[in-house]
Amino acid sequence: MSTAAVPVLIVAGSPGAGKTALIARWAAEPDFARTAVLLNEPGDAEIDAHLVGGLAASMRTLAGGCACCTARRDFPRALEALGASRRSPVHFDRMVVELAGLAHPAPLIEQLAQPDMQERFPLHGLATLVDATAGARSLDDPQGRARIAAADVLVLSKAELAAPNELRQLSDRLVRANPHAEIAGLDGRAPSAGAVWSAAGSACGRELRHLDASVAARSGHEDMRAHTLAIGAPVELSGFCMRLAAFLGEQGEHVVRVKGLVAVQGRKGPAVIQAVNGGLQPVRTLKEWPPGAAPGALVVVGRGLDDASLAAAILGERHEH
Repeated sequence: MSTAAVPVLIVAGSPGAGKTALIARWAAEPDFARTAVLLNEPGDAEIDAHLVGGLAASMRTLAGGCACCTARRDFPRALEALGASRRSPVHFDRMVVELAGLAHPAPLIEQLAQPDMQERFPLHGLATLVDATAGARSLDDPQGRARIAAADVLVLSKAELAAPNELRQLSDRLVRANPHAEIAGLDGRAPSAGAVWSAAGSACGRELRHLDASVAARSGHEDMRAHTLAIGAPVELSGFCMRLAAFLGEQGEHVVRVKGLVAVQGRKGPAVIQAVNGGLQPVRTLKEWPPGAAPGALVVVGRGLDDASLAAAILGERHEH
């Protein structure tokens, strides 16, 4: 096993900003082959791990809560486990940690600053994704604004969906919120892993930004909870989506994120279900199940929800749980 230090890039962003999609793109880049990935899943089911794919040997999942809260105690152990896998045939010399959408990076930055962690897993930088179609909401939200202010590089996602004047206004606000971070993705193209890695490593003034982020993180999100609904049997997709849309129409203000893989009647592969801030996104189906993904599950993150009501509303009154 290699004893060399493994630099860590933390990737943060609001729920639905596109972190998993970006890392999935990076996974296809030849230069990313020597990069390990630690995914922080908010629920008990591994969803993002199967959507990223292609990194099974050098990928681990930290599930069951945000890395800054309920899963924080497990973060060092997850790094150690991933670091311990650096034996043949696994070879990597850097690591990317994707945080759950609700997670604030400050507690993890503090952990990586501890002498024993710093020696083995030095912090390379913090990249914060900003959804160009919802950037104003991120800046108006205290936690979202804190993630932006703490970043060493800001990555715009979905920029191709925003009007040029909206991008200019968002860019101006981002510069005011964090004048030292490079903004990547303004041209509407997803930046490469190498470009983000380089920008994060060259940012100046990070110590002060990270200190301010540590103070901002104290407000937390203790009222949020991730609910994991196991879905063992295939669903009739149109009815399932209608029930989910109706639930979001009634409870959308209490729901910040929905993500899942669901078996569909008459189809070999699962449906990828996603919703952000109460809005159901277009459903797509995969050709086949990712290895180890079945049976299906749906993770719902929000406030004031309970498992029984969720199962009744989304899976139908006759669902047994």
